[in-house]
Amino acid sequence: MSDHKRQLTGLTLEELTALLESRSRALAALRWLYQVSPVPAALPERIPGVSPEAWANVRKACELSLPRTVMRRVSADGTLKYVFEAAGARFEAVLIPAEGRSTLCVSSQSGCTRHCAFCATARLGFGRNLHAGELVAQFLIAKGDAPAGSPLRNVVFMGMGEPFDNLDEVLRAIGILEQPPAPQLGASHITVSTSGVLPGMERFLRESESHLALSLNATTDAQRAELMPQTRQWPLAQLLELLRMSSAQSERLFFVEYVLLDGFNDSDDDARRLVALLKGVRARVNLIPHNGFEGCGYRPSRSERVLAFQRIVHESGIRCLLRSSRGDEIGAACGQLALRS
Repeated sequence: MSDHKRQLTGLTLEELTALLESRSRALAALRWLYQVSPVPAALPERIPGVSPEAWANVRKACELSLPRTVMRRVSADGTLKYVFEAAGARFEAVLIPAEGRSTLCVSSQSGCTRHCAFCATARLGFGRNLHAGELVAQFLIAKGDAPAGSPLRNVVFMGMGEPFDNLDEVLRAIGILEQPPAPQLGASHITVSTSGVLPGMERFLRESESHLALSLNATTDAQRAELMPQTRQWPLAQLLELLRMSSAQSERLFFVEYVLLDGFNDSDDDARRLVALLKGVRARVNLIPHNGFEGCGYRPSRSERVLAFQRIVHESGIRCLLRSSRGDEIGAACGQLALRS
């Protein structure tokens, strides 16, 4: 993206309205942007529903400079992994088709500021934060690859990076993804996952109605510090108290992500501690199989331990689901995003 022009995918409806001096023209421009196929490499001289004179204002101020697709791989189950490059930074996105709808896992950073021991992205270090236009561009590119009958309807900020270390741009991107007439995703179709950045969680709950997912992965602070050393400053008690307070004040449902690691966090006692931690929290637990990578010192839990863990949580009255791995053979599964081909 050039220094003096803004990325069209990063504009809000209000900003586009100001440029085009008409809300109806702005709505027409957004319809064009999210319906045109293929997406052009540059802004055309004219688009339907907008006069050439008005559109010239947009072309002077903005550009349509999508990230370059460096790699595109499809797994046997139809999962599609992208490696993108923009302004010297590389990042990944994963399109996950399912019956009736597709989900896109987007990255909020190139690399990551956190150093989670079970995640391949941590090995990359931190590149840079992605701009809102780059976040939305991941959606725009993947939208055209969603299978017929399974349109792209869900976005999860669970790719590379800690979204709450880039919260301004993430919130802006969410606002753009939700705005009419397109993409017009409902808040319930967007989920943002965090390793547990307490100030970011507090702000997100104030400013967004989208789903919040907490990547918990441990039931004691000592366990969590070993797995996720950057989270030491926010103990489990503080994180869960925030969710508990929010649950008491609203009908909001929280997702609790728990990667099961053999002999580390998968015992019956771990399951019982998890139940106790979630008391008073309106939560759904997603148990995630650990997806290994070279050099990782953890192993996935055995199937009998996974089922025993799930049973204890489920019998407490908390909904507890087993997440399946999608795209693990192409390095597209949870915890595997590391810019590898």
